[in-house]
Amino acid sequence: PRTRSRQSGRKYRARGMSSDERIACESPESWSRCSPEEGCAASASPRAEQAPELSHLPFDVAARVLATLPPHTRARCASVCRSWRNMIRELPPEQLWRELDFVRGADETFKVNKENVTAAVGAARGKMRVLKVPGEAGISRSALVSLVRDNRESLKELHAFCSADGERGYWTPKQVHAAMSAAGPRFRRLAVDVKSRGVCLALIQQLACPVVRVRRLDVRAAQLGAVEKVQLFEAIARMRSKAAALVRSGSALSLTDMAKQFGAEGGFKGLGGGQEGEEDTLRRLVLASCGLDGDDAAALADAIAAGDGGDPGDTPRGPATALGWLRPGGKGVDDERGVDDECRAPPLDLDLGDNPSLGCEGARSIAALVAEGSIGTLSLENCGVGEPGATAIAEALASPGCVLRSLNIGRNFVGAEGASAIAAGLARGARARAALGLHATLTELKLGNNAIGCEGMGALASAAAHSGAFAVLERLEVPMNGIGPDGAAAMARSILVSSVGGDDDEEPHSPSAVRGAPVLRELFMHGNPLGAVGAAAIADACASAGPVDGARPSLEVLSLSATRLGVSGASALATAMIVPGGPLSRVCHLDLSANDIGESGAGFRRRMTPAADDGDGDARKPDNRLVGAPPSDLLHPTDASPATVAETSSLIALTSNLASAPSLRRLDLGYNNLGDAGAGAIASAFPLGLGASVAELDLQRNSIGDEGAAALARALEECIESVMVRSLDLRSNAIGDAGMEALRAHVAAGTARLNFMPARWTVPGPATPDEAVADVAVTV
Repeated sequence: PRTRSRQSGRKYRARGMSSDERIACESPESWSRCSPEEGCAASASPRAEQAPELSHLPFDVAARVLATLPPHTRARCASVCRSWRNMIRELPPEQLWRELDFVRGADETFKVNKENVTAAVGAARGKMRVLKVPGEAGISRSALVSLVRDNRESLKELHAFCSADGERGYWTPKQVHAAMSAAGPRFRRLAVDVKSRGVCLALIQQLACPVVRVRRLDVRAAQLGAVEKVQLFEAIARMRSKAAALVRSGSALSLTDMAKQFGAEGGFKGLGGGQEGEEDTLRRLVLASCGLDGDDAAALADAIAAGDGGDPGDTPRGPATALGWLRPGGKGVDDERGVDDECRAPPLDLDLGDNPSLGCEGARSIAALVAEGSIGTLSLENCGVGEPGATAIAEALASPGCVLRSLNIGRNFVGAEGASAIAAGLARGARARAALGLHATLTELKLGNNAIGCEGMGALASAAAHSGAFAVLERLEVPMNGIGPDGAAAMARSILVSSVGGDDDEEPHSPSAVRGAPVLRELFMHGNPLGAVGAAAIADACASAGPVDGARPSLEVLSLSATRLGVSGASALATAMIVPGGPLSRVCHLDLSANDIGESGAGFRRRMTPAADDGDGDARKPDNRLVGAPPSDLLHPTDASPATVAETSSLIALTSNLASAPSLRRLDLGYNNLGDAGAGAIASAFPLGLGASVAELDLQRNSIGDEGAAALARALEECIESVMVRSLDLRSNAIGDAGMEALRAHVAAGTARLNFMPARWTVPGPATPDEAVADVAVTV
């Protein structure tokens, strides 16, 4: 800046201009009086191009402009030029720093932490009115309570929600009480997320307080009395009321609010309108393991309906109102009540898991909320729903007003009939929404431990094949359901393989015309007796699938643990994974644990050779020559039967195909009794590309001994330049001192994880002496 100032002074002195004339020329009033030639010359000068117009504004207007920026951006403005720095220093802190919104300012380039927040609060000099801190910042609740206490004379609002993943940032009732006690007389709003184990009187009183706004309420393991339930449900109705969230209780209008309310949408919406009021309504409610029954579910449904703007017991709102949430910027009006969508809270994420007494009656009460679009995600895991409750939920899914994104009814034993009802409801709902020009909303479906069998899986596959019910489904969980080969084949043909179908009146490329699950990313089928036949059916369907216009493979996670695949079934799946453009070509996480691969593919004894008697009476010893032998010697013992050699060849083919999988990054082969032969087969696949693609390899509990450990260590060393394995899990194997020595460098580097286990626990043979080191974990 100093150099530019000197250059500017030389320019004006060369023109023969005095200091007064130069100031007049630089003033904004003189720009309009300049001639066209002078204007062109002035605009071409570097000074005109970098003129900081913000510094010419009145202080109050400049403060309002800067206050709309995130706090860290305001601080960066001071480094633009000297005039901006002087202006920011001279601006009153009550105008510039009275609102600190770190939630809006957090991004990839700026991470909020305690030091940033403390520095910004210090710059406010006791004039801060609003503070918003994200849960990702990692600031403790006690530190936030201290900030409230230090600014109690000026602070009016504190927004401190938990992180997006829900892992950090929750408040306890005790911490909420501490914040309210530290607040001053001008404090009007405490917006937090609360988690409590049990319900106490303090929590009920806090939820009833109009100052406390809770967006996420997580209550678990609570024994609620009749009075406590009534008070809790009344508080939930108040927290769900969007009209109550818009009332600021007399707090001053912040500068960010002004920017939002006079923004592009136009029109002044009143105090606290728009996005801020919307985020302060109750968005997620968890009442898990609280002993709720059917009557409690009905009372809770009435409270949620009352908070959403309706009256308990009224007819559910019309589909036009619920569908307003699906249209971008859409606004529906309830034809039956005449209530505008702006007065309704957004759909609620409801978790009532582990309440076995809820039963089918409770499911019917909650299903009414689903049908009217008041519920966004629903979890009724282990709630005794049964087949009647599943039928009620299916009727709600068939409603065109349903906006459910996630449904979890696992561990309810709905059976094949209940699964068929759910599938039929999804199909009818998809057709009803397609008639209104909308597509399905369900992105996550969990039906684990429900004994749906092949019949239920076939019904789900039929719904996917004949409607757009799974058009946006991203996660499907059907573990422990007794699904056999027929169910696996139906699932592969209709869900994994996408197609373009639809009725005659549907557009061929519309979302409603897509059949199958074209965006499915995660599929969990562990614990089902698929067998090798089911795996072969999946592989055949994926291999014969043709390309779909505008669609690409989407499946990334495939869990087939404990499905009795054997080495032949696993090899069939691995073959389907290397088909270019196939449905399994993008799988990056494959779980094949506990599938008897080793017992069927490598379950033969180690080679034993005669040894000279050394005088101690030991006439036979294990051939330790295998420790330094190449993997081929380890895989083809001379005394193995032809069947065993064939099975071992299948294991080699499995590892070779896995090495050729283009997207595989995480492979789980634990609990398969692979032994040293299986470890050798995996080691032989490293030069073929397995080590260059897989970053995490799980081989725990596979009876791998010193020979297998040495083979893996050699493979890691030989492919050290191309290998990208960051985690090799060898825990709970029979690796002794020799194997530990071979893997020492990889353990020190943090690549391998293993521990000592007595060989007699995993390797058949005579008991070893007690001097074997037992269970000493070596984890880096």
